[in-house]
Amino acid sequence: MENFAQLEYVMSLLIVSIILTIGLALIGIKIAPEIGLMDFPGSEDHKQHQNAVPMVGGVVILDTFILIILFTDMWRDISILAILISALIIGIFGLLDDFIHLDVTKKLLGQISGGIVLIYLGVQINFFESSEFLFRLGHPWEYWMNILFTLLWVVTITNAYNFIDSMDGLAVGLSGVPAAFFLIISLVAGQSELIFISTIILGICIALYFFNSRPATLFLGDSGAQTLGFTLASAAIIYEPTIGSQGSSWFVPILIFFVPLFDMLMVIISRLKRGKKIHKASRDHTYHRLFQRGISIHHSILIMHGASLIISIVGFLCLNLPVNYANIVFGLIIILGIVAYYELDRTYS
Repeated sequence: MENFAQLEYVMSLLIVSIILTIGLALIGIKIAPEIGLMDFPGSEDHKQHQNAVPMVGGVVILDTFILIILFTDMWRDISILAILISALIIGIFGLLDDFIHLDVTKKLLGQISGGIVLIYLGVQINFFESSEFLFRLGHPWEYWMNILFTLLWVVTITNAYNFIDSMDGLAVGLSGVPAAFFLIISLVAGQSELIFISTIILGICIALYFFNSRPATLFLGDSGAQTLGFTLASAAIIYEPTIGSQGSSWFVPILIFFVPLFDMLMVIISRLKRGKKIHKASRDHTYHRLFQRGISIHHSILIMHGASLIISIVGFLCLNLPVNYANIVFGLIIILGIVAYYELDRTYS
């Protein structure tokens, strides 16, 4: 009966998230031209859309979170409140970027500020102080390493989603898959905060996919992509596995975000090799390279969504493996990623 009540709660929250997101998206599309929040064709070299598209994804995501958290009183939970406040900081800086195009330094400042607030409010990585960690550094090094890796984690994932949001439906799909997996593993672990956050993100992604899939009638913008990345990175931090050990679970979030991380690393290395600016958008992402090999954009996106789903399943299964076997599997996936990079970069021009 308890499991049925929990599933009923998840389904109710999911439906509310979907309906609310759809309603806010329809309103946002109408008002975007009035407030100048539009992405115009030809505004940058890599953009290929033919008509002006509203960039209200970030506003829709933040408003959905705010309304649901306020009406459910979940703001009383310190973890939920921490994620909401820090995500608002990320979203505001993202909106400023959508309006006036911030430089790289200001973007990073916004992301680091959001991470610092998240840590200040009590959400951070703690595995350096864990008794299961490979070695102990002692105080205060463990404390500062936890803070450093928390900032590194949230900033990296936030930028990975910002990088990969260059094609209709891609970032939304790559947010929905992790949200679904966090929902599954949080139900197993019985973590109410993670169930709440991941259900809302999943509902938002399902709703936004109808607007953002090709051809998009709504763009996420920097505010939307960064907010999704940041909230998912924060969700990964608050997850506390109840099965397996830290030795076989530490890399699971990396596998869940493997595709966005792979794409970002490939693009950065490729641009450095070719003497290009890392932050300057270009047609050199994974789906561009797949398209260059004769695979349609639509199928390239589906391949990336499928790869994310499969690797996430592998990560989930690793929770039940002995530590050595789990880490061998992780190592093999990293090797597969390296091979994929060399193959995609070898023939790219």
